Amino acid sequence: MNIARYMVIIAVIASFGFATQAKVADPNPCVNLRGDEQIITLRPIPYNGLYVGPGDQIGTTAYDYQANGSMGQRIMVDDYGQAHINWMWQDYPGQASRYCAWNARFSDGSYYGETQASNSWSGYVQIGVTRDADPDDQRSVVCYHYDAGAGYYGWIDIDQGNLWGVWPSNPVSPEVADYIWPYVCCAENGNIVMATGDYNANAHHLFVTTDEGANWTSVGDFDSTACLSQFLRASHNSNKVVFVHTQFITDTTASGQLDNDVYYMLSTDGGVTWGTRTNITNYAPSDSVRAYCNVNAVFDANDDLHIVWAGRRVTDNYYEASKIFHWDEVSGNTHIVSSPSTYYSDPGGWWIETATGGDYGGWRLPADQPQLVVDASDNTLYCLWGGNADYTDASSGGFVNGEFYGSVSADAGATWTNWVNLTNTHTPGGGAGACDDEDYFTAHPWVVGDSIFLSYVEDKDAGGLPQGEGALTDNPVRCWIFPAFGIAENGSETPNATTLSLAPNPATRVTTLSYTVATAGNVDIMLFDASGRVVEQLDNGYRAAGVYSLTINTDNLANGTYFVIIDAPDQDASSTLVVVH
Repeated sequence: MNIARYMVIIAVIASFGFATQAKVADPNPCVNLRGDEQIITLRPIPYNGLYVGPGDQIGTTAYDYQANGSMGQRIMVDDYGQAHINWMWQDYPGQASRYCAWNARFSDGSYYGETQASNSWSGYVQIGVTRDADPDDQRSVVCYHYDAGAGYYGWIDIDQGNLWGVWPSNPVSPEVADYIWPYVCCAENGNIVMATGDYNANAHHLFVTTDEGANWTSVGDFDSTACLSQFLRASHNSNKVVFVHTQFITDTTASGQLDNDVYYMLSTDGGVTWGTRTNITNYAPSDSVRAYCNVNAVFDANDDLHIVWAGRRVTDNYYEASKIFHWDEVSGNTHIVSSPSTYYSDPGGWWIETATGGDYGGWRLPADQPQLVVDASDNTLYCLWGGNADYTDASSGGFVNGEFYGSVSADAGATWTNWVNLTNTHTPGGGAGACDDEDYFTAHPWVVGDSIFLSYVEDKDAGGLPQGEGALTDNPVRCWIFPAFGIAENGSETPNATTLSLAPNPATRVTTLSYTVATAGNVDIMLFDASGRVVEQLDNGYRAAGVYSLTINTDNLANGTYFVIIDAPDQDASSTLVVVH
C-alpha cells in the first residue's frame, strides 16, 4: 500500500470531489496466478476498535447461545414492512434469570425498544407473526419454553395488537411437561403450528391450534437426533405448512447428532392434516456425507418448497469439514450451494477446520446454519449461512469469530454464485469484549422492499458460553437490513472500468459500497479521514472482474467527511463519504 500516493489522491478528491487514476503496468503480472482457477485470499484485519457487526443495536444479552439444533426464526416482517424480533435475554454480568426479549422496527426505521416478553425462567425463543388481510391485526407470536415449577413447557404468547408490545398477554401451552425448545409458524388461515422437542427421548412433537392456543391438537411424535433439529415454515401464498427435521440414519444414538437424514412433512390446510414424511437424503452407510443438526426451508413465489442444511464429511472426526446443501421439490435434486474450493486446497471444496485455525465450538461446523430468503418479484433465491473462511480469525481463547456468507441462485437452486463474505469483520486474537463473533442469526424468509432483514447476536467473546467456550460478555443484539443485490458478487457482464459508489450518502448508521473491477487481481479498499489518516481497511484480496458490494458501519465514525479509495489492478477510483449522525 502506497500511503503517499493515496495522500495525493485524497488531495485531488478534496479539490474536485472524485478521482480515477490509471495504473501503470504491473512489473510482475503473474505473481497472483497459480493455474486456471480463481484465487480468493482473505487477510486478517487487526482489531482497532472500529470493527463491530453491521446493523442497528436493538438490545443486549449475556447469553450468546440462542438455539439448539436449527436456528429457527427470530425476526419476521409484517405487511407494513415492520420487523418483529425476539431473542433470549440474560443480564450482564449474568444473573440467574433469563427471559424472552422483544423489540420491533417500525417502517420509518425507529424502534419500539427492548422489552421483556415472558416471565423468568424462559429461554430458546422463536417468533412468528399472525396472518390477516388487515395488517393492523398482524401481531407478534413469541414462543419459548418456561419453567412453571413443574417442569419445562413450550409456550406461545400473542401481542394484543400490532407492535403494541403488551407482554405477557395471555401465554398458552399444550401443557406437556418437558417439551422444550419450541418452534412456531403462523399459517395463512390463522392457525398456529408448534414443534417441541423431548431431549431425553430424542423425539419431536408437533401440535396445531386453530384458536390461538385455547386448544391444541397433537399431530404426532417423531424420532430425532441427539440435538433436536427441527424447523417450521408457513407459505404466504397458500395454507401450506412444512415441518422439516433430521433423524438418525441408523435409528440409534450411537452417532449422536452427526449422522442424519433430512425429512419433511407437508400440510396444505394450515397444519390440521398432514401428508406422509419424506426422506430427501436417504444417505447410505457408504456415503461420505451426513446431514448435521440444522435445517431451514422456504416456499418460493410459485409456492414450491426449498430445503437447505449443512452436511458434514464423514471421513473427518466430528465437525472438521462441512458444506451447505439445497433441495427443491420440483426437481427432487440436491445441489451444493457454495463451496470455497478456490480458497482452500481441498479439491472437494469443503469448509474445513484445521489444526492451525480456531475451534468452531461444540455443535458447530465450519459452515452451518443456512437460511433461505426468496425475492417474490423474480423468484431469486438467497442462501445465507455462518462460518469463517479465514483460518487466523479466532479469539484469544481459540474459538472462531463467525461471519455471515451468502450465495444467490436465479434458477430455483440448480446453480449458485460463488460465496460472498457479507460482514467481513475480522478480529483475530481478540480477547473478551474485543471479539466480533457474528452468530445465532435468522433472516426473514422473503425480500421486503428490495432488502433482506436479519437479526443476530454479536458475541464479544467467541464460543458458546453454555458449552464452556469463551467468557461472559455483554453482547449487542442487532437488526441488519441490507439490499438484496448486495449479495450478488459478479454481474453477467464484465465491467470496462473500476468504479465505486456509496448509498446512502450522507450516511447515518450504515452505507453500502458498490464497486466494479474491470481486471482480475488484488484489490485493496481503504477508508481515510479528512486528514489522510487510515481509518479502516474495508476490503482486501483477489477479485475476478465483476461487480461487488459491502456494508460500511458508520456508528463509530465521527461526523465529517471521509474518503474511500479502491486500489485495483487497472486503475484507482475514489469517492467521498459524509457521515451525519
